[in-house]
Amino acid sequence: MSDRATVVSDRVTVEYRLRLTIPRPDPASYASFHSYAAANISDAFFKRQTLPHHIKPIYAGCPGIVGPAITAQVTPGDELLALKAIEIAEPGDVIVVVGAFSPRFCLWGGIMSTMAKARGVAGLITDGLVRDVDETRRAGFAIYAAGVTPLAPCMNVPPGELNYPIVFGTAEICPGDLMVADEDGVVCVPQEQIAAVDAAVQARMEKERGWHREIERTRGMILKDTVDKLLAARTTHIES
Repeated sequence: MSDRATVVSDRVTVEYRLRLTIPRPDPASYASFHSYAAANISDAFFKRQTLPHHIKPIYAGCPGIVGPAITAQVTPGDELLALKAIEIAEPGDVIVVVGAFSPRFCLWGGIMSTMAKARGVAGLITDGLVRDVDETRRAGFAIYAAGVTPLAPCMNVPPGELNYPIVFGTAEICPGDLMVADEDGVVCVPQEQIAAVDAAVQARMEKERGWHREIERTRGMILKDTVDKLLAARTTHIES
């Protein structure tokens, strides 16, 4: 049987599929990303690999996130694989869960935040809802999610997959890919592109530093010539 046939067969004959180990990038390879803004990383991808705008920190002062992804595809509200992800996580990992949204359930609560923090997990990113915000805040655990609700999660509602590729909005995320989150939102850097994106972000930041220097020097506008040129190429009515 071919590899593809085996995968297809597994998906239709088992309720849960789990991979307990994943390839992770060397922490030294992404050390600089701790100082990069999610917006600059998104720019480096020309807006690709950026998660939906409604995935936001669930409390003011929520820490940023930088670390390799443990991925899970779940049935809405099913916390089973999220709990397993906490168990198998290594310090610095980021748990990323999709398919979790339901208005009737959360995916994650304060006890899970406390456990994850104790195991060194860097944070949770999910399209589902979470609860126990105060407990999570007191634990200092970072969560970027679709929202909050007091409703409890469910458990043991297959199907589900742990550490297989997932799609989160328009972003494609594989286990071990680098997740970066801050107050602007969340981006994913494919593991094999970390070095290239690092260079692209540095170039973008240098360009922006030049813009800031120009603004300070002139106490005025930048990109004025570009704006005027583009307007001149259009049918435009301008009144003084």
